[in-house]
Amino acid sequence: MKKEDLYHAISEVHPKYLDEADSYKPRKTLPWKRWCGIAACMCLFFCSTVSVLAIADNNFVYELLYALSPAIAQKLKPVSISCEDRGIKMEVVAATVEGANAAILISIQDLTEERLDETTDLFDSYSIHTPYDQTGGCSLVAYDAETKTAFFMVTIEQMNQILIPGDKITFTVSELLSRKTHTNRRLTEIDLEQVPLVNDWMENPNIRGTGGMDMDSLDENHLQLIKPNEESPLLLEEGAALTGYGMVEDKLHVQIRYSNILETDNHGDIYLKQQSGEPLHCSYSVSFWADNSQDSYEEYVFSIPSDELEKYEIWGEFWTCKSGPIQGNWQVTFPLAEP
Repeated sequence: MKKEDLYHAISEVHPKYLDEADSYKPRKTLPWKRWCGIAACMCLFFCSTVSVLAIADNNFVYELLYALSPAIAQKLKPVSISCEDRGIKMEVVAATVEGANAAILISIQDLTEERLDETTDLFDSYSIHTPYDQTGGCSLVAYDAETKTAFFMVTIEQMNQILIPGDKITFTVSELLSRKTHTNRRLTEIDLEQVPLVNDWMENPNIRGTGGMDMDSLDENHLQLIKPNEESPLLLEEGAALTGYGMVEDKLHVQIRYSNILETDNHGDIYLKQQSGEPLHCSYSVSFWADNSQDSYEEYVFSIPSDELEKYEIWGEFWTCKSGPIQGNWQVTFPLAEP
């Protein structure tokens, strides 16, 4: 991958996503990483300065870091501590600390097969241990097909105490997920000019999480969720099926079933597209478990009355996977260096 390719990829992160990240109210229990997590990492990438990074014999990492941000590239210090399991090597390439914040560049390389690709993620199986209470995040920043290596940026923010050089950090991973498919298309299966009224509701749904841009419009004591149509669901993508839609109290509800999410991380987003082409995201969404405790339903709610729906198109964006995760035990412990 060339530096120009990385610049192009980074430029695809539209500023509106960063704005949305500030106002988005995340799910209460749902762990999936969305744009807000990526945007937060990007904000950290572009806010630092100082000395010089020299990672010997790794031109890809050198170009990667300078394509992301020369300031970050100058500040990160080489670490080069690694471990291996199941023919896959995890290495802490470089790290930096400034006050309560730390940034760590991790590489994961398949030494024996072709199991990784540009869609690889850590499947929410990673953990970060520091001497103090902290919050953290992790995002894929690049994939080098030539060396079969995925690079991740880990960010840490201490809650009540700053990190100091010499403090040790332990980073562990137990599952890797790759070979995922991303689609974004108009949902012609839904006719917005003839939206039915919903009159069949779920009883005692096993709620998994809630989220959205307008959580104040969600009444958790009066949830009305569509009873899934399991007799004739409409398959939208492998792993994502339309199980109901309609009007509820002059709001549009759209329900999607994501199959086997604990093994595939299947998830998505339903949104309306305005005549200008700008997306209109749901006011809120509610997810709940299927009876098998493997599939998950997500119901997207739009505060749009039925007589205005003809002004919009309805679209779906999906991330799905056919295979399960690669399981292993990867763990590295390393000290933070002097800035």
